Amino acid sequence: FDPVAGPPPEDLPKDCACGEVNTRGRATCRGCRRRLKRLSRYEIWLLALIRSYLGERYGVKLGARYADVLRWLPSMRPYPKRADGYEDFIWAVYAVTHVVYTLNGYGTYKLSPRWLPDEYEFLKDSLDELIDLEDADAVGEALDSLKSFGLSDRHALTRRGSDFLLASQNADGSWGDCEAADAYDRYHPTLTAVNGLRDYSWKERRIVFPKLLPELKRWARGG
Repeated sequence: FDPVAGPPPEDLPKDCACGEVNTRGRATCRGCRRRLKRLSRYEIWLLALIRSYLGERYGVKLGARYADVLRWLPSMRPYPKRADGYEDFIWAVYAVTHVVYTLNGYGTYKLSPRWLPDEYEFLKDSLDELIDLEDADAVGEALDSLKSFGLSDRHALTRRGSDFLLASQNADGSWGDCEAADAYDRYHPTLTAVNGLRDYSWKERRIVFPKLLPELKRWARGG
């Protein structure tokens, strides 16, 4: 995926179970000839948002500039619903929460829903679906992001999300599968659940990269 050349692709295969890494567009593994599954373009975009943001904040270009990755935001709309397929839906949720994180400095600044109206509504519409899926990791990120948009703890949606997280906490205080082999599946749900539940003392309403704000406003108007 080269964000300078085009949007997140729909023909990038997942790594095969045999360990072979296949090139874009392949339908079968060149190593074992198994049928390949495709990566969601929202997962590809999510990873690019994170890496380009971290590189830019650190001062090292990790393949692309953050602005080059973010510029595809209008083409990712409208976001898929759960009924359209779980893979695209859940990766779209994580992609949108990371649009929020990479613009608000991971909880540093408050955002205006007017800057990202489609993303704000998508997260609001998706929260009940995530609760129904009993996905504490995604619920935590969605709540965290909605609070950044100004949704208060008194809002009915926020209360439902918070009640779910409190009810799904493990006996040891964590969230997620305590027996998961991958440590990520143990610590990350705990991190996001805590972030979704906590109160913030926002510095101000702004984005990390102020030069991108005019673009956000233009896209919000359908530009």
